Amino acid sequence: MGASAWEYIEPCAGGVAATLAALRQVEFEKLFVHGTDWDDLRPAGASFTSVDDLDDLWEDEGLGSEGTHTIIDVWEVIDTDAYDDDHTVRPLSDEESVELFGTAEPTREDFARAQEHYAAGHPGSDGLWDMPRWSAWCTPLKDAGGADAVIAFWGWSGD
Repeated sequence: MGASAWEYIEPCAGGVAATLAALRQVEFEKLFVHGTDWDDLRPAGASFTSVDDLDDLWEDEGLGSEGTHTIIDVWEVIDTDAYDDDHTVRPLSDEESVELFGTAEPTREDFARAQEHYAAGHPGSDGLWDMPRWSAWCTPLKDAGGADAVIAFWGWSGD
């Protein structure tokens, strides 16, 4: 199927890891509980009830080589200075936020503007999606009052 990009903006649910876990479960329920696209991966007689049920299936060629092309494909939150690796989500550093959004405390509008610049091919905008395949970046997005209202996650799945 090839690589695909995805992005989510979600209300902060107690930090990056908690927000990621909640969002992965929501996407899991859309694809695996209420959908049928992945029924062939389900062991005979077994049901999927949680995103954690997929842990053993990442070694399966069907899921492991294609992924879901959603945020389900990443699950480990790493430090801002860690190396982007398979299935990781890395929060941006302040310096990276300034480079990508023009501020260390971006808003939804800053994020949307950066995405628009990337989509239009503006010079210097390619850094927004410069993470390796099978990984993601995230950043809190401030509301008008300066609070971390939501977290933006964006990344790549596939080869």
